[in-house]
Amino acid sequence: MKTILITGATGLIGQELGLKLFRLGYRLKIVTRNKKNALQQLAYPAEIIACDLNTAPLSKQNFQDVDCVIHLAGETVDGRWTDEKKKSILESRSLSTKNLLQNLPDTVQTVISASGQGIYGDQGGREIDENGTPGYGFLAEVCQAWEKPFQQLIEKAQARTVILRLGMVISGKGGALKKMIPIFQKNVGATLGSGDQWMSWIHIEDLCQVFINAVSSPNYRGVINVSSDCPVQNSVFTQKLCQHLEAFQGPRVPTFAVRLLFGEMADLVLDSTRVVPKKLKGNDFKFSYPTLDSAFEAELKEFKAGQGFLSAQQYVPCSIEKVFKFFSDAENLERLTPELLKFKIKDMSTEKIEEGTLITYSLKIHGVPVHWLTKIENWNPPYGFVDTQLKGPYTLWHHTHTFEKLGEGTLISDAVRYRVPMGFVGRVVAGPLVQNDVATIFGYRRQVIADQVF
Repeated sequence: MKTILITGATGLIGQELGLKLFRLGYRLKIVTRNKKNALQQLAYPAEIIACDLNTAPLSKQNFQDVDCVIHLAGETVDGRWTDEKKKSILESRSLSTKNLLQNLPDTVQTVISASGQGIYGDQGGREIDENGTPGYGFLAEVCQAWEKPFQQLIEKAQARTVILRLGMVISGKGGALKKMIPIFQKNVGATLGSGDQWMSWIHIEDLCQVFINAVSSPNYRGVINVSSDCPVQNSVFTQKLCQHLEAFQGPRVPTFAVRLLFGEMADLVLDSTRVVPKKLKGNDFKFSYPTLDSAFEAELKEFKAGQGFLSAQQYVPCSIEKVFKFFSDAENLERLTPELLKFKIKDMSTEKIEEGTLITYSLKIHGVPVHWLTKIENWNPPYGFVDTQLKGPYTLWHHTHTFEKLGEGTLISDAVRYRVPMGFVGRVVAGPLVQNDVATIFGYRRQVIADQVF
């Protein structure tokens, strides 16, 4: 059984990839600045190493028994690129990489790092493969600094080294697409700039499979472009996103307006990068989601017609029976809800929660008293159940609780589909507030489950 050390494990890619690697039988070590936060966030069991790679190197002891390293850590590029923000983005990649590799022992066989296709800069309509030269601009500068230590590792031939240049990741759980969804649901999603700029993308499942292949296959080495073989122009991307969300498309936003709104960060959406995954095709990689339509269909089906959706996963190191028992105790529902909501159970149709149980409770949403009636469905001890709102503040609330044995513990998964009242007006006025409230509630739940329950 191989041991893999991962940085950036609590991010979108790290969560999805780590869970898949654990299920394939790998042992995992996680490097994180905040051990407590990682224990709350991780969806899989792992040994946690507390280390801030921006300020200190990993010790040789941290690499004990490690066969493979996967480097995903880096400051998000979201937000206006002030001088301070740009410095943080650049240093989070260059310093973390330097400190990760400083004490890398010869016993590590494989090193894999994420990078970005922003390294190519604005290439217009020209197709570009792994032999393409770096372009210009801040993102190109960042990616070159990010990759430099790994390029040196390749030259030294110390370990099989793989640099994965990622396109836009298609996932409804996070990243750029998740940020776009509420904007497009308000019918203000629009083509940006000329709309002719090319966008290279990859579905999260295909991305994870590339990483998994890179771990195990000696054919994966050097620089590899990781994106679908079907890049699209921004105008097409916008049109298809509107179609899959069943939303109207707004008028085109001219280039000057995009730059006025985002500043230098506008390069993220205005630069044209038409990437060819030449090496993936050479390795006969089979995309599960080869077209944007197939990727959008998989990720956006829960968001159609203005519907909200939130999913969350959390690993706890105890038995599935104990976890289910906790969640099936009505009194614990109050423990899992932030105090500011004043959540109180008023009545239950059965002595204990079971199939068909009706639960009436009260709470306050931003100080406004609300009464809620929910019905328990699909009761399947100890693997899950559903609670559905019959009466309450939403026109739809459907919460699926799933529990799965994972290693010596349990993976808790939540999926909530909801819709605010008053249709389009409700989405515009209350949608962002509700989305934030739901996310806050689940953040609180994570903390309670990790700190108090188990």
